[in-house]
Amino acid sequence: MRNRPDTPAMTRAVFRILAQVWLTLLIVGSLQPARPGLVTGVHREIHWLGFGGAALLLFCLSRTRSREILAASATLLLGLSLEFLQHLIGRNPIEWRDVSDDGLAILAIFVVYRLTGSWKPTPDPPE
Repeated sequence: MRNRPDTPAMTRAVFRILAQVWLTLLIVGSLQPARPGLVTGVHREIHWLGFGGAALLLFCLSRTRSREILAASATLLLGLSLEFLQHLIGRNPIEWRDVSDDGLAILAIFVVYRLTGSWKPTPDPPE
């Protein structure tokens, strides 16, 4: 079946699934006890990508600015919760630099997202 020009490429349903998969991988990856050498070398960048990407997906799904702020807060709280769980599970000290990287990534994505026009996916088609 060919795509018609009026067929939306990315609907809210696609973004919801993508956000669920992204967040699941972020949580599972964060709670892994072992870190391969490759991950250790780019640890901070992974935080920026992981939490910035999660925030971006949630911003796109938000219908209002207050929901976008709620999404940013929830993403930051997720990062803090994961750090605390890592502390409880592995008996490691809480890595506050990771929490700050998560917050800075979320803030940077929010600023860029708002400055570029707050792109939203197309509404789900009626059934």
